[in-house]
Amino acid sequence: MYNKEKTISTLLHTLYDSVIYPEGWDIFLQQLGHLFDSPSAALRITDRENPVVYRSYTIGLEQGLNYEHEAVVFDPFRTSLASGPLGKVHISTDIISDRAFEHSEHYQLFFRPNGNFYAMGTQFERDGSSAMHIGIHRPREKGMFTRQEQEQLEDLSGHLRRVAQLTKLTSQVQEALAQAQNAFNHLPFGVWMLDANLRCHWSNRVAEDVLSTHCFGIQQRNGRLIFDEEKLGSALVQASRKLNKGESRCESIQLNRAGASLVLFCNREGNPSLYWKVASSATVIAFLLDPQIAIPLDHARLKNLYSLSVAELRLVDLLIRGLDINEASAYLNVTVHTTRSQLKSVMRKTDVTRQADLIRTLLLSVGIVNRFE
Repeated sequence: MYNKEKTISTLLHTLYDSVIYPEGWDIFLQQLGHLFDSPSAALRITDRENPVVYRSYTIGLEQGLNYEHEAVVFDPFRTSLASGPLGKVHISTDIISDRAFEHSEHYQLFFRPNGNFYAMGTQFERDGSSAMHIGIHRPREKGMFTRQEQEQLEDLSGHLRRVAQLTKLTSQVQEALAQAQNAFNHLPFGVWMLDANLRCHWSNRVAEDVLSTHCFGIQQRNGRLIFDEEKLGSALVQASRKLNKGESRCESIQLNRAGASLVLFCNREGNPSLYWKVASSATVIAFLLDPQIAIPLDHARLKNLYSLSVAELRLVDLLIRGLDINEASAYLNVTVHTTRSQLKSVMRKTDVTRQADLIRTLLLSVGIVNRFE
């Protein structure tokens, strides 16, 4: 038994699913065609003025001229859709008479080979010179589209527009994430996003190389970041526990005598109890720092942002490589007192109160990432 309410509900579920799964458009068009007793339907992004199709999803349109490259120039409905009010559904019989359409090139070359005669459609979204429109078609023997069907499709046009806007927003987010991924992949140090059980949810290219080469005895087992050396493994577990309990904001694990270290930060701000307790959420961000690999800070940017002196810039270069105050003093051939004074000055200028926060500020600074935007 046909249940209209259930059919519409299913249709809308499929429609909104298409935001994440583009292949869902074909399923939506099939359901839409079933709702209006139409064997073919199309959703297209077109130029509002010129006969150009930028993208198209269709069902039941496989015969005759290819619409995107040939039949679009003969379409008698294109101008009415482009010039009419947004969301207004047009019925073909309101635009052209049956007799005139029967003798038109569009019918002879495109509609007739696909067994169609009547059409109904609307432009539901416009962006500059382009627009998105949907159309459904059916054979002459099934009869012309009614005013009731016109109103039904108009009711759906608002949902179509929201889905188009959500799809655009999702695309922008995905593009931004891709740019961020590219920037992090260019960083000269490894980065991991870990959950409370040390399961890795994201890593950059350097981090993946570290795992593949087994560098510093770091590996991934059952999705968890671990060390070959038991002592380091225990230190990693303890550091993660302290960060997740809020007992610390930064932990550092020394990996070798040369100064290589794994620096871990809490990836949650504020009261952890305010967050959903989702097991898969990444709560720790880990950086692998190796003094043997220079990390090129953008001195000009840091100087403009924080007014750091030349001596202070030399110091942060060493700190970002994992050296401590004593090691940095020896490398710069200055007293520890001088180095501590410079460090206090840098922390005051960068508005941090802890050295861990300073390192995090430098690691996540646009001075590193901006070169790869």
